[in-house]
Amino acid sequence: MERGLTLKFAILVDFGSTYTKMVCVNIGERKVVATDKFPSTVHTDAAIGLCQCFDAARTAIGHENFKSALKLATSSAAGGLRMAVVGLTKAVSVEAGRNASFSAGAKIVFSMNGLISGKDLEEIEDAGAEILLLCGGYEGGNTHGLLHNATVLSESKLAIPVIYAGNSFVAQEIRKIFMNKGKECFLAENIMPVIGSLNIEPTADIIRNLFMNRITNMKGIGSVQKEMDAPIIPTPAAVLSAGALLCRGTKNEIGIGSFMLADIGGATTDIYSYIENKSFQGAKCIGSPEPFAKRTVEGDMGMRESSICLTRELGEKNLAERCGISETFLKEAIEKRIICKDYIADDSREKIIDYQIACSAVNISARRHAGYVAKEFNDGCCLVQRGKNLTEIKTIIGTGGIIVNEENPFPILENVRADASETGHILLPERISTLMDHDYVFFAAGLLRKYDEDAAISIMKRSLRLT
Repeated sequence: MERGLTLKFAILVDFGSTYTKMVCVNIGERKVVATDKFPSTVHTDAAIGLCQCFDAARTAIGHENFKSALKLATSSAAGGLRMAVVGLTKAVSVEAGRNASFSAGAKIVFSMNGLISGKDLEEIEDAGAEILLLCGGYEGGNTHGLLHNATVLSESKLAIPVIYAGNSFVAQEIRKIFMNKGKECFLAENIMPVIGSLNIEPTADIIRNLFMNRITNMKGIGSVQKEMDAPIIPTPAAVLSAGALLCRGTKNEIGIGSFMLADIGGATTDIYSYIENKSFQGAKCIGSPEPFAKRTVEGDMGMRESSICLTRELGEKNLAERCGISETFLKEAIEKRIICKDYIADDSREKIIDYQIACSAVNISARRHAGYVAKEFNDGCCLVQRGKNLTEIKTIIGTGGIIVNEENPFPILENVRADASETGHILLPERISTLMDHDYVFFAAGLLRKYDEDAAISIMKRSLRLT
């Protein structure tokens, strides 16, 4: 523990767009002693929600224990951290940049490869990104495209921080290009210094620091941060870290092995996987290397504000038939979910709609996360693999309100599993067991991990329930 052996309790808070959540942990006993949640106040004053969480924790552990407790927080408010990624090649530098961004807890609102055109620049400007990641080129490789893109971006209307994580041979020159135009540019080590090597952590560190120090959108962030013992970090980054710990374990606590995690929210569905990537049946792996701990986020796959996007992808008629309702009723139900983000399904038909939305969100998001193989006929027949091989994963963990509150969430998580028509093509497991994060503690474990890994893994294990 960084603060010595006197820590007895930890109060861990997550600022979300819908709820502000609190988990209070007895570190010595390695167990959760209190949880609570309150309607989010991040759009008015986040300190109000924090006070409610602190009052609940103080009631649970007493005033003296509260004063000495470790206090940490995450945030996914205002839609999380919005990023744009610009690389040279789609399959290599852009994918590497996306993996770095996702691992830091970001949401990708725009990505592109190649030389930036005038139209591309307009799309970047319209995307509403808060950070732009510029990458590409192995060490000593391409420089022309990088210098071109840096020049175009520097002369644009964009007024957001730029992180450069490409070929380091021109790093200082690129930073100078931005600085001469009065724009901020942060340098990170090359994400892909050589073929087959992925180096995303230096970039992820800069993203996380920028998240807290410069662009967190919560109102009242200043007073909230003063109450914390460390900088606020993006919620998904904490969850990603917690999952890696649960998979691999500690010196004293065995991990559960490889697994996937599906986090279904109102705006997005996040998929996490924890497994070393392997070639499927001798396939040739191409593109950017896959990280052991991987996260993807689907901004069009959510239970509430993005439910309209999911409906459009499935088709209103198709979804209505699955729910056994009319298209008119479905349209009204979706409008209700978009307008009222904290809507709770209050009758059988509405609950069926929520259930089918959740099933579809998991199904689509898992397939976007997974790799795939295909036969290519170039100099003979060759089996080619793009993306991550998840076929050996046996455990799927679900989290989020729909998973915790659904009477039988097992069929929702079953949508991760590859069906017979996908076997040998989509690299998802065919047989799985399912668990759920009953107490919603993964974000808390990610925060606590830095101070006491054994306590962090223990509260996750205690929270897991058979679905």
